[in-house]
Amino acid sequence: MIESERLRIVANIFISFIGAGVLGLPYAFKEAGLMEGSLIMASVCYLSVTAMLLLMDCRAKIQQSPTILASLKNGSTGGGSSVESTVGKKARYANGKEYVELGMQEEDPPANRAVSRKPITYSDVAFAALGRFGRITVDASLLVTQVGFCCAYLIFITENLASFIDGLSQSQWLLIILPPLFLLTLVPDLGKMAIFSLFAQVSNLFAFAVVFWFDFEHFHLASNEHRKEFSIQGFPFFFSVAIYCFEGAGMILSLEQSVSEKMRHTFRTSFVWTIIGVTSLYITFGVSGYLSYGSETKDIITLNLPPGSGIDFAMMVKCCLCFSLFFTYPIMMFPVNALLEERCQHLLTSKLITATLIRVFLVSSTGFIVIVVPRFADLMALVGASCCTVLAFILPGTCHMIMFAGSLSKRDYIMDYVLIVTGVIGAIIGTLDALANITS
Repeated sequence: MIESERLRIVANIFISFIGAGVLGLPYAFKEAGLMEGSLIMASVCYLSVTAMLLLMDCRAKIQQSPTILASLKNGSTGGGSSVESTVGKKARYANGKEYVELGMQEEDPPANRAVSRKPITYSDVAFAALGRFGRITVDASLLVTQVGFCCAYLIFITENLASFIDGLSQSQWLLIILPPLFLLTLVPDLGKMAIFSLFAQVSNLFAFAVVFWFDFEHFHLASNEHRKEFSIQGFPFFFSVAIYCFEGAGMILSLEQSVSEKMRHTFRTSFVWTIIGVTSLYITFGVSGYLSYGSETKDIITLNLPPGSGIDFAMMVKCCLCFSLFFTYPIMMFPVNALLEERCQHLLTSKLITATLIRVFLVSSTGFIVIVVPRFADLMALVGASCCTVLAFILPGTCHMIMFAGSLSKRDYIMDYVLIVTGVIGAIIGTLDALANITS
């Protein structure tokens, strides 16, 4: 029983950090080089894990303080961030990665379920440390990242459709898929989409397996002539992409609180070792993809897959991913719609008209962004460098420093400052580099 629950914990963590963005890692290694990319990935892993552990410490401090809990109750609209609390039990979003919980809460006794009815969110932690400004910053950052990930899905779908169906351009495919996506955003029950979230994860794992297979088949064809080990010019881009892949601060507290009380003491250890495994997968996947295709590596590695003469696994991968991400789009857009509806419900007398106009605006906006930023890699870097850096490094370090003021050791202060400074510098350099690549 205990081992099965520990396995579910590891599985939930693993699939929460494996998203379609990983398919852009081989191109990131092409830009930064093998050694530089591996070092950056390992460093971002260490800092990201440290930051998320600090958020868990902040959550524990809030639960132990009746004063802070009372301030959250008085200063919160509905007990937490609308962005984080809107998603149903079956399907949850995780900063661009979606997952289906594997039923841990259903086995909890009533006393444990009572604790999870009012989970402490990232937004609550920011409110406890920084007041209303902190809550607004977290909500705004999560909103922007959610929209950014939806745009990344659109780019992935349209690029792959245009690559294996001749006659229609990426822009034409965009115009074709936006209307049905708008209709899917009108679905009021997110639980009905849970099966597609699970299918997306299965498709991702299938895609990784097929890409690995093609990579190893092409090792003997790859040329060492253009292979890079280090590239200072590619540093900002890879740093931004790495944060995009690792940033899980938006969902780590939900993951932790989904674990029963009797197993929660094991969560940190399971989390750290699982992320080490995920990091190894990231590096192996990115390095093998770059080694296989060299200077020809594309921003989405599936575009490098050659058509097969028998069973066309490349076509199967593209179709599965396009199908799953198509239905993941409304899941990712759901919390954005919910928050904007809550904020704009007073503007019009009809809630239905308000909800419809919000969805029209958001879906149209994602289409416009894709037209302006049509490359998957550039969008990954821009989202990672801007809002993901705030959520992953800057806010965790700031919140921890404020909430534990007076009780921090010198080492704790240094780590908080390292997170904040790294986040600020990385955000500035990464955002400027992403904008330069977009406009060039």
